[in-house]
Amino acid sequence: MNKQFMANFKTNFLPLFDMASSQFTKKEIILSYITILRLVNGIVAGVAAAFGVVLSYQSGIIIDPLPIILVVIAAMLVSSQAMIFNDIADREEDALNAPHRPLPSGKISVRTAWIYGIIVASLALAVALTLDILYNLYGLSVATAIIFGGLLDLYDFKLKKLGFWGNVTIGITVLALFVYGSLHTFLIYGSTFAWIPIVVGGCAASGNVGREIIKGLPDIEGDREAGVRTLAVKFGKQKTARIAFLFLLGLIGGALVALIYGGVVLNQLYLPSVIIGCIVAVVAIFLSIAILFNQKPKWAYATKEILLLIFLSFLLVFIIDKIVAIILGR
Repeated sequence: MNKQFMANFKTNFLPLFDMASSQFTKKEIILSYITILRLVNGIVAGVAAAFGVVLSYQSGIIIDPLPIILVVIAAMLVSSQAMIFNDIADREEDALNAPHRPLPSGKISVRTAWIYGIIVASLALAVALTLDILYNLYGLSVATAIIFGGLLDLYDFKLKKLGFWGNVTIGITVLALFVYGSLHTFLIYGSTFAWIPIVVGGCAASGNVGREIIKGLPDIEGDREAGVRTLAVKFGKQKTARIAFLFLLGLIGGALVALIYGGVVLNQLYLPSVIIGCIVAVVAIFLSIAILFNQKPKWAYATKEILLLIFLSFLLVFIIDKIVAIILGR
């Protein structure tokens, strides 16, 4: 029976995935299936949703880790399917700007990428549905996954070419994760609705718009050829850097407010969290100022990647601090 199953699997299922050219090793092909997911972006999306969930907790509750884990997985999968579809939509520009990526390099075919994206999207909806059923969330998780994923996919195929308004769409999807987190905790625990995570989410959305604007700096030629109207294409590098800086101020301002309000006014942050948070904020300030003076492709690329890691680090600091405080009964 097992032999027959494997035979049918190889005959009927595997042909759906076009095999890459024999010039690539199996290791290269497997790595391409991982890299196309942009796992760091997915982890950041998951942590953003978890931030909304955890920071909405009231003192004295018993933490159930399962919903947090499922929220992170669902957000990661939604982000990952969008990254696959993004590579499909951007394959012509990537042939000029990033020929090493899985599709333009030939490691993954367009047909295979479509199938892969649909599978990952289906898994995201399945996890979201599981959350709604287990915790009586009235379809909140599925609705958020559809809205979050739908906006990202719409951005990939349509809104990205609009430049700035496409960047704003990404900011909205970031905010949606924080809003979901607050609603999630409110529906499960019936506690007071928490607005602080949403305020932080608004600041994070502003910072992500700035990061998206910076992403256009290294890709000016490819975007111009493809008809993508990024701010860098329309206004040039220096003016675009100034606009990005203004949006990054929102992220920095939110970080400083969170540190001052949580650490000084409420005295609810542990000292190590305050120190790490301050270091992260200082690095963000440095990068925001530095992009005003250096818009070279390598620096712009490094800036957008470091900003993503900074965002992730800052959220993790607050999540861990909150969980420790609840466990210790603070």
